[in-house]
Amino acid sequence: MDWENYLFSLSRYGIKLGLGPTEAFARMLGNPHEGFKSAHITGSNGKGSTSHFIYNIFKRKMLSGLYTSPHLRRFNERIIVDDSEIPSSFIEDFIRRNPSKIMYGGESVQLTFFEYTTVMAFEYFRKMRVQFASVEVGLGGRLDSTNIIYPEVSVITSISLEHSDRLGGTIEDIAREKGGIIKKGKPVVIGKVPEQARGVLIGIAKDRGSEVREVEDCSISNITYSLDGTSFTLDSGKDSYRLTLRALGSYQVNNSVAAILASEMTGFAPPKEEIIKNLSRTVVPGRFEVRRRKPLLILDSAHNSEASRVLSENIKLYRIKDPLIVIGVLKDKNSYNILQNLSEVSSKLLITEPNEPERKKDAADLKKEASLFFKDISVIRDHRDAVNFAFHIEEDVIITGSMYLVGEAENILDNLMEREKVPLEGDSGRKELPVE
Repeated sequence: MDWENYLFSLSRYGIKLGLGPTEAFARMLGNPHEGFKSAHITGSNGKGSTSHFIYNIFKRKMLSGLYTSPHLRRFNERIIVDDSEIPSSFIEDFIRRNPSKIMYGGESVQLTFFEYTTVMAFEYFRKMRVQFASVEVGLGGRLDSTNIIYPEVSVITSISLEHSDRLGGTIEDIAREKGGIIKKGKPVVIGKVPEQARGVLIGIAKDRGSEVREVEDCSISNITYSLDGTSFTLDSGKDSYRLTLRALGSYQVNNSVAAILASEMTGFAPPKEEIIKNLSRTVVPGRFEVRRRKPLLILDSAHNSEASRVLSENIKLYRIKDPLIVIGVLKDKNSYNILQNLSEVSSKLLITEPNEPERKKDAADLKKEASLFFKDISVIRDHRDAVNFAFHIEEDVIITGSMYLVGEAENILDNLMEREKVPLEGDSGRKELPVE
């Protein structure tokens, strides 16, 4: 059975914000989401990393699951139990038993890709007897399919303008949508957000009787950054921690702090020593991920304005001088702002196209925008050739712009490094940048 083609064929039904069909499908399966405790995480940026941190905090204390999206390499990595991906055999069996068309409101309704796969994830968690799950929101929060859960704690990592056609055109609008995951009587962690967003979120929490803890209220000190890791001291208000993270990037400090606050608020967090150890082992693929040291080759899935601004800050933070930026973006992203942010740290751009034929931004159109900011622009449309070139050039490289591009790059680099036996500290041959 070609389950991947079947699942991804559901993407043609688009994104439909609303809980009704997801709730109906879950009821048909006996509400699998009610069988485990959970944390629910949303945010314009940082929600994926924070979901990983929370999962890792709990996974050695209790059987834990992780549900994130989108994937980088393959669909199975979206649904994790005890560090193992959901097996294809379960997916095939689930598809055979559960048609993607259901009865809802007295009529036949076609489930979307995300509605269908979200309930499948919860059913897998139930089958595996998961005790705790870290669940990342797909889009927004209030009307996202994952919002059928009733978590022990909700986390809102950050808020910036994004998906304005679906979530609203102001920071306040987006805060209201993301604040929709706050549940009555259940605590919420708020990351560093704009003041106008904070006011909206605090108001929602007050109306729902939810205790609030904020990353801003914590004392974070003695921060040191290197490509070997990030160390800092945290006083959370309840306990003090000295942490070293393998996950790189300045933003991972705030994300890990949000995860610690969330764990403290559940009432069943593991001992402090376990939290410190588990966070130190957490790796978040595709987020300022160093794939090679000499010359540097870094993957970062920054795909919106705010994420590209943070990537630019991190390039400065780690003192990476004028790297070659390899970029491919989707056409619904604010590529103008992304390019403007990245031009602050580089003069060289290699444009390619993610492997998303319907959604990719044409390289020629991106080149026109880039000419406003970059002096040295090249184009290699095929992402495989672009990554291959980036691997062999003798200068520091950042591959970014889309999770789809970064995911493809992960697989391509695996093959190249294995074939050419280039270690992490390795070197490679020199080539000149092409000109189209």
